[in-house]
Amino acid sequence: DDATTLRFKKYWQREAVLRGCRLVFSTGRTLEQYLELAEEKAGTLVEPDGLISGVGTRVYTCTGRGQWEEDKAWTAVLSEGWNESVVRATCEAAIQVCGEEQMHFRPEREMNSHKVTVGVHVDKLRAAEEHIRGALAAEGVRAKIIVSGCGDWRFLDVVPEMAGKLESLEYVRQQYNIPKDRTVGCGDSGNDIAMFEGENLSIVVGNAQADLCEWLDARMPTMGTRDNGQPRIVKTTKTVADGILEGLQFFGLY
Repeated sequence: DDATTLRFKKYWQREAVLRGCRLVFSTGRTLEQYLELAEEKAGTLVEPDGLISGVGTRVYTCTGRGQWEEDKAWTAVLSEGWNESVVRATCEAAIQVCGEEQMHFRPEREMNSHKVTVGVHVDKLRAAEEHIRGALAAEGVRAKIIVSGCGDWRFLDVVPEMAGKLESLEYVRQQYNIPKDRTVGCGDSGNDIAMFEGENLSIVVGNAQADLCEWLDARMPTMGTRDNGQPRIVKTTKTVADGILEGLQFFGLY
């Protein structure tokens, strides 16, 4: 939504930047896909300080004017216990088990050497997960599966054990030396759930997908609170970027 995105950009540039705040986008997109979006939304989308792409498999720092530098240290950490060729072969075998009409590889442009993505029909989701987990465990590959999406199809990302939105958020938080109680994760889909399980503050915007809302309803009663007794996670009534601003206001950060 361009109007709400522009409102957030104005807030960030006029207020947050002056207070020394840092903005990092965390997305399932690759860097190339993000750059395409940034070009499409030029004028409305604020340029962040950092970018976490591929559901936490890449970390980049903005060096100015749309130039990005990959954090090689983070990428190296992910390679421990990871084998891309075995993961791809395992996913191919799962496709044969589930049927090509029920499961398929996503386009190469959506993947990287630490992220293999398939599309799976919900009827075969459990079978696909079980096959992939079992086969990778037998091969000694340290990986995790991240599921997101809505409707009849789901995205299934196979990534290194150390990857993910929470792990990458925590890594970036430490790089910027920002306290956990001043770190806010915002999201609207199932692949944001892990990020919300951390000790940081969290905002679930009003347009969140059903799987995230179901998780929040079940998890909220056991979630921790801040020192002032307020919950550390909030679901807003407003949507998209307006929801983020509402959440920041709830936490006293806006």
